[in-house]
Amino acid sequence: MTALATLTFLSSPYLRYRIQRTIYDYNLDQTTDIATSNGERLFYWRTSIKAVAEAPILGHGTGSTARIFAEAAHGKNGEWANVISNPHNQTLYVAVEWGLVGTLVLLAMWFFHLTLFADRSIMAWFGLIVVSQNIVSSLLNSHLFDFNEGWLYVFGVSAAGAAVRKAHKSVFVPKWA
Repeated sequence: MTALATLTFLSSPYLRYRIQRTIYDYNLDQTTDIATSNGERLFYWRTSIKAVAEAPILGHGTGSTARIFAEAAHGKNGEWANVISNPHNQTLYVAVEWGLVGTLVLLAMWFFHLTLFADRSIMAWFGLIVVSQNIVSSLLNSHLFDFNEGWLYVFGVSAAGAAVRKAHKSVFVPKWA
């Protein structure tokens, strides 16, 4: 794994640039009030974590993220005053609005989608790619709540899941489905 990461780092100028830029932005964020992409993302995450701490079990409710970020931007200047409605992390987005209960539902959904594709067929591989890509990209985005990306996930998991289920009737399917 380390060899693969090293090879990827050495062969990708863009990856090296993003890592260097992240370090530069972090240092700039610590020493100035200049808004950087990474500094803003950290601000969104800190704001989200604070909101989760205020209502950890059931969250603040559907649609509350925009209000929470508007309050956090109040009184700020420049880029820091921009009102956003997305913390750029799927798990934090769910946790702010629906707390621990919603977060457990999100994680359970991903778990069951991963187990659905625990097979060696090509369709299981496609489904695994769709779910894995969503989980990894959700660290820096909240694709499930974006229209195009959310529906692509639904269609990708549905199509691959239906093909896997049809090919292998031994796949666990709840009695109510």
